[in-house]
Amino acid sequence: MDIGSSESETLLENYKLHRKLTRDLLLSLNQEQLSLKPFSVSGTFGKQFRHLLDIEKCYVESLLNGFLAFYRSDIDHSLETNRERLIQELDREDAKLEKFFKGIRREKVNEKYVDCTQAVQYLGDNIRASPVRILSWLTEHEILHEGELLLYVRTERMEFPKSWMIWGLK
Repeated sequence: MDIGSSESETLLENYKLHRKLTRDLLLSLNQEQLSLKPFSVSGTFGKQFRHLLDIEKCYVESLLNGFLAFYRSDIDHSLETNRERLIQELDREDAKLEKFFKGIRREKVNEKYVDCTQAVQYLGDNIRASPVRILSWLTEHEILHEGELLLYVRTERMEFPKSWMIWGLK
């Protein structure tokens, strides 16, 4: 995907819009609701948010070190029951992501690549992705979890934050 800085800025704004939905939902929950597990085969609300954080960390690290890996030895499961720490960590990773894209010059967006071979082996050998592709994958992952969280909220008969009107939900 050959794309310039204005397009990467648009993609970053799209990611931020979806992250705002995630953040707004997290803010609408109380500590007890983080431990709700709507389905027998699902994780808790807190696990969903912690997972989103862990995957964002993987993608942000890949932009900084040039290698995408989804294995994390430093997963902090205690975040699953601590709304304030989840919000702080999500905000911290979002700031790193934004700083990366604000700092990369237009010509560098298309010259920098991340080795993704190990993380996405199903795509073949020698898989490299531009920062913009990484941002697209991160956004797609966020949207996937919006769908899961939608089912969580509906199953628990909770209200959606006002920002979720973007999906026609209230």
